[in-house]
Order: sequence, then structure tokens, then C-alpha cells
Amino acid sequence: MSALTKASGSLKSVDYEVFGRVQGVCFRMYTEEEARKLGVVGWVKNTSQGTVTGQVQGPEDKVNAIKCFIYNMGVQLFGLPGLH
Repeated sequence: MSALTKASGSLKSVDYEVFGRVQGVCFRMYTEEEARKLGVVGWVKNTSQGTVTGQVQGPEDKVNAIKCFIYNMGVQLFGLPGLH
């Protein structure tokens, strides 16, 4: 078991896709900024279908926090219909 796993609990990896008006509104920028604050790693990108997709990895509690951030930002700020 790695030192990171021992110190942080279990590690988690989550893939996500956000639907709605998420391109051209700094959605990726806000997500990347929050991920840095929380100390998780991963990637986020626009897709040709007009969605934003990504992956986040880190301690389970931090990954759950970024999931909540993405969901809340999408619903509250952009009125997005869905997150998968």
C-alpha cells in the first residue's frame, strides 16, 4: 500500500460527462481550478458533441467533493440538464 493511500484512505477514479451549455462558459476552467484546490488529478475536455468530459482521481473524499462541485456548478450556474 502506498503512503498516499495510507494517509488519505482509499483512492477513487471517476469518469464524467456534462451535458448542456458547457462550452464557451469557462466550465473547464472552473473545474480545473477547483480540482487544483482540492488536490485531485485528471483531465477535462470539450467534445465534438458539445459536452464536457473528464476523469478525476484522488482520495475518495476529495473525488466526491469535486463531483459535488461539478454537479452544483452545472445545475446552479448553468441550469444544466444532466451529469453522467
